[in-house]
Amino acid sequence: MKFRYEHFGGIVAIDEPPALVHVDRLFVEELGMPPGPRWGEPDPGHLSAPTEVHLMTTNRCPAGCPGCYTGAVPDGEEPEGRAVREVLTRLAEHGVFHVALGGGESLLREDLFELAAHARSVGLVPNLTTSGIGLTREAAERCRVFGQVNVSLDGVGEAYRAARGYDGSGVALRALERLVEAGVPAGVNFVVQRCNWAAMEETVAAVAGRGGNEVEFLRFKPAGRGFDGYLERRLRPEQAEALLPRLLALGERYPAVHMKVDCSFVPFLCASDPDPEVLAQFGVIGCEAGNVLAAVKADLQATPCSFVEEPLGGVDALVDRWDDHPSLRAWRTFPERAPEPCASCPYQAVCRGGCKVVSRRLTGELFVPDPECPRVRRHAQAVEAGEEA
Repeated sequence: MKFRYEHFGGIVAIDEPPALVHVDRLFVEELGMPPGPRWGEPDPGHLSAPTEVHLMTTNRCPAGCPGCYTGAVPDGEEPEGRAVREVLTRLAEHGVFHVALGGGESLLREDLFELAAHARSVGLVPNLTTSGIGLTREAAERCRVFGQVNVSLDGVGEAYRAARGYDGSGVALRALERLVEAGVPAGVNFVVQRCNWAAMEETVAAVAGRGGNEVEFLRFKPAGRGFDGYLERRLRPEQAEALLPRLLALGERYPAVHMKVDCSFVPFLCASDPDPEVLAQFGVIGCEAGNVLAAVKADLQATPCSFVEEPLGGVDALVDRWDDHPSLRAWRTFPERAPEPCASCPYQAVCRGGCKVVSRRLTGELFVPDPECPRVRRHAQAVEAGEEA
């Protein structure tokens, strides 16, 4: 069991089922542990460290997907293994629990499994995202070092081709099968676009039929090669508003597959007026960049989010200036200063203003309400019509 003190008490990492459990001070004391070092200080309003860091081990990839958020290319940048191990050690010392290794295509690294083993040795749980390219049966067996492996699968057949420019769904599905056969906890990442919206159920069915444990639905982001084509690939307003009903229906039809959404989708979930307390109870929360989550790019520069270009500095900046870095503070405190309609929205504490990367693509500013949020759209329409001040 791994434990980390927090102002409210602490966070306990359990292995079965895999989870990070937030516990209060009384629970910590009942475990026989002394008071935490932060208990005598004012509430800082953020965690003592991210719980998960997304670490880009390479920006090499042969696929050339038109929406690649990193702009990966066959001869892309790749940090030295020694430097990556140093980053992993620093993150572990900082109190991080999980590190998500990705790319580019991380399987192109000859030392990938050594890096994952190092992460384990310093107390981190490594997870992996892969296209499936290069995942042999031998590699699948070695993937047991990971806590979870998710294969990118943006549809099956023509839906995949529409989303990624080539049909790699066979490679991805074969990779999922090999991982499941090897006893590796494995699922799928599905980047939802208007061109593959109709393929969501077919894809979940394919995952369920192969024994995958989860499908995480991700919002298409305007980053990397996805920046220029964003307007053509983003969901239509009617699709955004139909997201929660569709996810609930898929959950009922495929109960063995856990349905997850990334934090940028939360404004769309809230469009269906779910009970805010229910969302909070199930851990649904919007943008947590610079608090729960952070990222380290292939140049080993840290950022609050995987989709943000402006660096904080190297990993030392992320660790040593976690509490007072002005950029991190700006990301964390946006919900407190968000204007209408966020300021009076009943979902403000859950949604946290939506996706800042989308906001900047559409408005030129990071810290404004997500323009694609259905409530923000309706507010803008009302203001334009003179119905609201």
